[in-house]
Amino acid sequence: MGIATDLLKADRVGIRELKKKLSATFLKKPLIITDRRTPVSVNLPYSDMLELIDILDELSDIETLNIVKEGRKAIYSGAKGIEVSDVFEKRKKK
Repeated sequence: MGIATDLLKADRVGIRELKKKLSATFLKKPLIITDRRTPVSVNLPYSDMLELIDILDELSDIETLNIVKEGRKAIYSGAKGIEVSDVFEKRKKK
């Protein structure tokens, strides 16, 4: 869980201090920070980052990956697919 650990260890800055250098409107949406047109960093709203971490955790789970693999095989053989959200709900109930 490298991303989550990095986030827990990340430096923090108060919004007032940050506002001196950066408009708060930029903080409400994803922002790619560049240096001479080369991307060097990404700023994401906190809720987006939490959602991304949840997705990465689910995708690193072996059982979830096996369910997706079985679903792909079934679809290739002609079966009707199911929504990904249904797969994750099924996985969470176990």
